[in-house]
Amino acid sequence: MVTTGAGIWRLFEPTSSQMTPPLAAYANPSGVPISLSSEDLSALENNLCFEFGPSVVTPERGTELRMMLDLVDNNLESEISRLEVQRAKILLLLSPMRKLPNEILLHIFQLVCAENILQCHPWLLQENSTTAKITAPVIASLPAMAISSVCSRWRALALSTSGLWANLTVTTHTTTNGAAIFSGFTDTVNRYLTRSGASPLRLALTIRGFDNAAEVPALIQLIEHARRWKTFKYKGYYSLTQPSIATRVRFPLLAELDSGWGSKMWDLFEHCSRLHAISISRSMGIIPRILCGQVDHLDFWGPLSLTDLDEALRSCPSLKFLKLGLTLKSVLKDGAPRTHRNITSLSLINGPASEMLFSLFNFPCLNTLVVDRCAVKLLPNNFPSFITRPSCMITSFTLRGISMHDLDLIAALRVMPALLHLEVDQCLDAPRNPITPHLISGLTHRRQSTSTVLVPALHSLHLRYELTDAFDDAAFVNMIESRWFKPGSDLSAEMLAMGRSSIRSVALKFTSREVDVDIYMPLWVLDAEGLRVVVSGTNGVQV
Repeated sequence: MVTTGAGIWRLFEPTSSQMTPPLAAYANPSGVPISLSSEDLSALENNLCFEFGPSVVTPERGTELRMMLDLVDNNLESEISRLEVQRAKILLLLSPMRKLPNEILLHIFQLVCAENILQCHPWLLQENSTTAKITAPVIASLPAMAISSVCSRWRALALSTSGLWANLTVTTHTTTNGAAIFSGFTDTVNRYLTRSGASPLRLALTIRGFDNAAEVPALIQLIEHARRWKTFKYKGYYSLTQPSIATRVRFPLLAELDSGWGSKMWDLFEHCSRLHAISISRSMGIIPRILCGQVDHLDFWGPLSLTDLDEALRSCPSLKFLKLGLTLKSVLKDGAPRTHRNITSLSLINGPASEMLFSLFNFPCLNTLVVDRCAVKLLPNNFPSFITRPSCMITSFTLRGISMHDLDLIAALRVMPALLHLEVDQCLDAPRNPITPHLISGLTHRRQSTSTVLVPALHSLHLRYELTDAFDDAAFVNMIESRWFKPGSDLSAEMLAMGRSSIRSVALKFTSREVDVDIYMPLWVLDAEGLRVVVSGTNGVQV
């Protein structure tokens, strides 16, 4: 780099006492680069001509000096640009992420590493078979590996936290061509198993192929760690009950099992003393009785008769959480409602015959109800009696992808006065939309009104709106403001005495429109006072 100071003044070698003050101001004996503006250069040129005159500085020499000064100025500008870039890089070292303590950083890592996808490639069963294309960043499929490659600190944390490597989704297939072709894949599986240490494994396994005489190299590796399996989900027709596997496998930690497409698997798992959650897609009658007494979570997918459902519920006295993605095929023999007092949570998913369930079963202790993508009519026939007949107190109610009128939803909410959490996910293709101005108006508190308040104890409200038509933003904001009582205020105490609770959490998501920041500005104020608010749209999270 060319510098001023020694570089320029050596041409004339004057002493600083011989310079006029303006010219002496440009002297820099230390040799440190200085920045010269165009005005500075003009002043320097005038001083040179004034101090030494044309007899010393000829026009040619003056031109040469001007060129040299221009070069100095250009070099200085280049150096300034380089330093600005370097400064920006150094500022990255002061990123807020680097200030996070390891405890918080590890918690973030655990949320990200919920699934490590290991997929064997290529499929050997069909010539034209291909794997699913991975278009997301590597952190979406191999989060633990991606995190450990960022920097030395993150790598040290990832390698020292075995739980990040213990959530595995493995997809492989059978082979009769020897295990050598799987060497790269099995090495990757082994790396994850080794780094997971002694942590319990959460394993989802898919095996493609029907030949039970074939080899599955990855399965052999996973079976060697069966003592660490905590959750196991299986899809495939390859039998896991072969003598080479069944005679030496024990699952002392297994707590959750999803049998998927598997058949005749219960011989492997019937002696798992910690198994309490089961998901199956076949007749419930195959559940070994030795397991029925300890199961408290049951997910079932597939066609089912009401009689089989009733028998399964009676055979599992500890069952509390029931999820049904099914088609109910027949009615009970005598048609009388069956009462099961142990069920506290019921989820109906993608099933078209839930009305029969509402009319023929009583769950007095039910407090959580989820209706997801069901062709179900909640009103006016069966649903109110389903809630009021056993006098159950629903505190959490979720509707996802349901086509229904707003009046029907309002009527359903009126029979749930103890409701604390309400979630409505509006379906884009549904002919009827329950999220309307009428619903918003019904949820609005009118403090001077003597009429019964809809869901007076509501603590959290989550809405997902997929349509592009007008949404009454102002009415929604007004409704939230009417339900917010600042903690410790006189109004809060007054409303509490009337049986009304302040709302505490609000989430509104638009999937097909933007959020008008100005309209939702009042919610910023409530957020500062303590209300948890998230409003997002196609333009991102705005509140």
